[in-house]
Amino acid sequence: MGLPVHLALVPDGVNIDASDLTRVAGAIGKQVQVDFGPIWNIHATISPYARLEDVPLDSWPVIIKSQVEGAAGYHEDENGQPFALVEADADWSLTASHETLEMLADPFGRRLASGNLLDQAIKLGLKRGRVRYLVEVCDPSEAGRFSYQVGGVTVSDFYTPHFFEPVKVPGRNYSFTGAISSPRTILEGGYISWYEPVSKHWMQLRMFPDELSQAVPHVVDLNNETVFSKLRAAGHNLRSAIDRVTKPPKYQESFAGDKLTAANVNRDAAAEAQTARAALLRDTIKALGGEKVKSARSGKGRNR
Repeated sequence: MGLPVHLALVPDGVNIDASDLTRVAGAIGKQVQVDFGPIWNIHATISPYARLEDVPLDSWPVIIKSQVEGAAGYHEDENGQPFALVEADADWSLTASHETLEMLADPFGRRLASGNLLDQAIKLGLKRGRVRYLVEVCDPSEAGRFSYQVGGVTVSDFYTPHFFEPVKVPGRNYSFTGAISSPRTILEGGYISWYEPVSKHWMQLRMFPDELSQAVPHVVDLNNETVFSKLRAAGHNLRSAIDRVTKPPKYQESFAGDKLTAANVNRDAAAEAQTARAALLRDTIKALGGEKVKSARSGKGRNR
């Protein structure tokens, strides 16, 4: 591995409890180091900061804002360095995890992977062929019901590099939780974007209804989207432009249903266990203080 990437989880203009901020940063950091990093060969850290002014210059910020209407997701600063905007709603830890993993997998919003056109698009009448997918590791299984828990904190599922393979292989994982069971499969509430070399158009399959179609799934020609075309003409990278024109359901809506995988496993149990451990540690520290006083009085205390 090369040099580690450093990310900063930081609120700006919104009041996030310091305990929540550090707890979420710790959970995402563990997700990156234990779950995501070994699979994608990435070494990264994420640290919490109280203010945007405190973020080191070499860190990529994941910024939590009260409102990010029309601007949520991936962006680049004036020097082409990545940052992400996360809305401070009830499920902001899931969004922060999603943006962190996608920024690590594709820091500059233009990484492509070749593969066969997904069957879900072929069934809608599109022609078979090879296409180039934009690498957005969380989008196909981004709905809340496919998330999982790290230390009681909700984090995003993500696909593995096997996701783009041509055929299903028994025993192979296509996403971390196993929610995606075969290559190039988009789950309810998710989406995927690809470049069609013959037409030279960017296409997108959406597994959710929107203002363009109530059918699920449906395919959108992004080149016909005025905002997408203008952003690309202005020099915005692919991921930034696609984020601006793709509006999947809110996470609150996508937690509904009977297809939950690991989304709610151990959430309450983790909080209960952590509270009990904290109480035990405080009792142990208190007892150590009592032993110190007793030893000092008996003349048997250790020299300092």
